[in-house]
Amino acid sequence: MTAHDPLQDEWQEILNISREKRLSPQEIEKERLRKGLIPQRYVRNIKAISPEEQLKLMDARVGVCGCGGLGLYVINHLARMGVGHISVWDPDVFSESNLNRQLFSSYANLGLSKAEVCREYIQVINPAIALATFASRWQDSDPELFKQQQVMVDALDNVSARMALAEACAQAAIPLVHGAVGGWYGHITVIMPGDNSLHYLYGDTNRQGIEKEQGTLSFTAATIASMQAAEVIKLLLQRESDLRDEICMVDLLDLSIERFQKCNSGVTLV
Repeated sequence: MTAHDPLQDEWQEILNISREKRLSPQEIEKERLRKGLIPQRYVRNIKAISPEEQLKLMDARVGVCGCGGLGLYVINHLARMGVGHISVWDPDVFSESNLNRQLFSSYANLGLSKAEVCREYIQVINPAIALATFASRWQDSDPELFKQQQVMVDALDNVSARMALAEACAQAAIPLVHGAVGGWYGHITVIMPGDNSLHYLYGDTNRQGIEKEQGTLSFTAATIASMQAAEVIKLLLQRESDLRDEICMVDLLDLSIERFQKCNSGVTLV
């Protein structure tokens, strides 16, 4: 005999009401929140964010560029938090070298589109959100879709691609949450429109990212991605973040975190 699952009952009820009212399951969940009824999937959120903030997240739009070590963890967190509209871009497929760190990667998924596998997993995690996945670069998609995003996430793996994304976000006046990892180390910052600190952080745009130079460990990617997801949520909820003015460096080898003030004046990441 299997245990009774009240969450299944709630989701079935939401689906039934959705069909009856011809509204999406997400709209039914939002309707319940407005009435003070917290969907079970968000009960543990409400102690940290208010029902009003949960509603704001369910209306939010976030774009994630990259379904690798960082991006898949970021998408997973955003879906579980209830970010209502997530757009994802990645032209790559899973390879054996991804198995050491990338969420959703497995031998069964080798050779499959990362974006498509991500879509299938996220639909199981939170079928109420709208997830648009593209097995292509963000540059090749509809420019209007890009402009609809409230926040963009940089989960790319090379400097030139990051700089192109930062430039596009600046032109569209979209905040960018940047993260990068290499070995035991990682860094994260929030790039607001008008902030050119990535140019000074990386210097030569032709250089490889630190993940190419030092490899990538699973727990480093998961740590930095979790911090990126937290910064996205803060931006969507208009909460204060020091990373608009600072760069956070994380060293998991000696468990240290250091934050440096952005000066936009010739500081280059070593």
